[in-house]
Amino acid sequence: MAQSNTTGSALVHLREALAQRTGTRACDWHLVFKARYGMREVFRTLREMRGEGCVVTTLFTGCTAADSIVASGLAPAYADIDPATLTVDAQALEVDENVRAVIVQHSYGMIDRAKTAACAAKAHAAGALVVEDSAHCVARMARDAAGKPIADISIHSMGIEKQLGVGFGGAIWVNPAMDDAGLYAALTRAFETLPPLPEKIDAAVRRYRNQNRVLAHLPRAVSGQARAHLAATGRLELPVADMERRGRLPYPSYLPSEWIAQRILDGLSSLNEDEANRIAWTKGYLEALEGLNGIEIPEAARTVAREQSLIRFPIVLPSEVAADPLIAELRGSHLYCVDWYRMPFYPGAFELAPYNMSEDDPRYQGFFKRYGGIVGLPTDIDIARLTDAVEIVRRHIQA
Repeated sequence: MAQSNTTGSALVHLREALAQRTGTRACDWHLVFKARYGMREVFRTLREMRGEGCVVTTLFTGCTAADSIVASGLAPAYADIDPATLTVDAQALEVDENVRAVIVQHSYGMIDRAKTAACAAKAHAAGALVVEDSAHCVARMARDAAGKPIADISIHSMGIEKQLGVGFGGAIWVNPAMDDAGLYAALTRAFETLPPLPEKIDAAVRRYRNQNRVLAHLPRAVSGQARAHLAATGRLELPVADMERRGRLPYPSYLPSEWIAQRILDGLSSLNEDEANRIAWTKGYLEALEGLNGIEIPEAARTVAREQSLIRFPIVLPSEVAADPLIAELRGSHLYCVDWYRMPFYPGAFELAPYNMSEDDPRYQGFFKRYGGIVGLPTDIDIARLTDAVEIVRRHIQA
């Protein structure tokens, strides 16, 4: 039997907490097992209400975000990437009558209000929805000069390697001020009738942290076989399943469990401290690295996002070959960094056809030349390690 998204004490309190933090209404926040399923519900409902068409995104995205488009029955289309923000290039964006939505991803947590508003103006002029991907910045939204949220839909993730470190859970905010009241009502109904998370999946979620810790200490060959076996038997919930690298999502949409919701609530209680620490890291990196030859720092990180909480601090080296030794030394020094988005549909698609893309596409080939050397520096650990991180980066780019 379907369970309302308003039942369950932790679920209720979580919606209220998100509303309080963002100055919005709890009834417009909807909880899901993973953000990717919430995105699919948005696009599925949009397709039912407005018919077939496409959703504009960029190649600078994860495969699960693109899966949400494909699995809804809409088609992904790819806009130019703005090197300043690492999301849709607002100036080059073109939106026609076939576009059902435009996704503006706040990459690494960088929010550029003016450029988001410019994308929104073009999307709304063509009758398209604006979907804000805030997966890297929990409970933060792009707002206009009056402080009102710009997007029609705002997607927030608490998944693996996201800001709260919970590992699972997502939240979708639906703007009650959107132009289409019928769509708002349909989206609300879709989310309010999601079923509860099956016990087997919830059990795998609870085991994940300990399983991952054990598997990480096994030899790589043994660990790989063990992961594959546990995943195949439903006892390990992978961050990205193999089918998700082929354009499919493995489950229907579910609510998060009470256990997941409570962990997110616990994480929100320390979010202010987490954000302050991340801002300190960003300022430290900029002071030490800005203007150096051998790396590119996206303009948004140096300007509009200078005092924003970034989940990682992005730098771009000339190539993947140049970036790999830096990543290896940082990780070897217990400074965990990431290579997110060094390839389209991160961590890479096994099949490109479902995404309306091919290896021969000039955009696909050009992406690697432009972003193959991207590195996401840590912002989530003790700020006392900043000097160590900066020294390692400097040594590699000056070698």
